[in-house]
Amino acid sequence: MNDGLKVVPQTTVGSLVPTMFDAYARVQYPLRNSGHVARWHVQLTAIIEVLARSTNTPNECWFAVWEGNTALDDIRDRAPTADIAGYNYFLLKGSVSRAADTLGGLSPNLWWPADHAWCVAQHFDFPCAYLGGSADTVTDILALTELESSPVRFDQIVTANYDERND
Repeated sequence: MNDGLKVVPQTTVGSLVPTMFDAYARVQYPLRNSGHVARWHVQLTAIIEVLARSTNTPNECWFAVWEGNTALDDIRDRAPTADIAGYNYFLLKGSVSRAADTLGGLSPNLWWPADHAWCVAQHFDFPCAYLGGSADTVTDILALTELESSPVRFDQIVTANYDERND
């Protein structure tokens, strides 16, 4: 299966989000001491509104939630799974708006619409989300005042404590 994710010796944006998009962005999660969960939900709602307008299939979105999360043990035997870039995920389908309401309140680790207009990666090891999409979609995300976001490149190196700018 070619999922468009590159295997690299270092983690890059393109190893989290497929490298087929025109533009990419990073969205920082709120600081933990600032009402993290409630604030992230506000940010996620704003992101969802932009992404729903940026696809022809807003009612057909795929959500991948890492199956290693022990909060999901009750669905382990009945939920479909998929191997994506070496990680196993529970795979769900619904409208884009469900990104804020999947599997016991957990945000999906990966989500994308059926038309592949964009993709969001919320990797469990990173304090931010990465997304790829059209230049207009990323511009609209970067314009959201609710977010701390920045443009990134698909070849930009990322780790939990390091973010190299490849300008």
